[in-house]
Amino acid sequence: MARLSALSVAVMLHSVIGLSYYYFFKLGRCSSQPTPLLGSWLFTGCVVAVLQAVRLLPIGVPSFTAVLLETSMCCFVLDLMLTKLWCRIENLVHCAIVGVLQICPVEDETFLAFEYWTQAILTTIIGICLLWVTLWALALPQRVREGFQCWRHSCHRQLSRVLFSRQESALGYAA
Repeated sequence: MARLSALSVAVMLHSVIGLSYYYFFKLGRCSSQPTPLLGSWLFTGCVVAVLQAVRLLPIGVPSFTAVLLETSMCCFVLDLMLTKLWCRIENLVHCAIVGVLQICPVEDETFLAFEYWTQAILTTIIGICLLWVTLWALALPQRVREGFQCWRHSCHRQLSRVLFSRQESALGYAA
């Protein structure tokens, strides 16, 4: 599991300050249109949740070195996922919206407003869904373990009831 300090520094560097190797080479944003940020922040939450659940370095690495290495790896993964995957999702949604809205005969200002708000709603819904699925998937091993323990206790109680209730009724203790 990535250290919380390394993950926090990586999020601050990448998402708050905007330090990104990809933007230095591309010199721009994902799309040419201004896009809403809520969906990308939700997707950042997905990536951060996965990074927090995954062990990045083996045990035994010195503390300061581990924090530096984990911070750089978290920045790289955040940058890669946001610039490659989220930008593709955002561009796909934008193309679909423009394709649908071109059918409607509206003025340019109205078209841009519809485009922006439709993209804001759709990317937010996609971000919420991805975050929900990610958090559900990360909690799955714990739920499976708890379900197995519950099943084991239930089987034990049922077996005990079947085995010991016959002995009690044979001895005359049960009514």
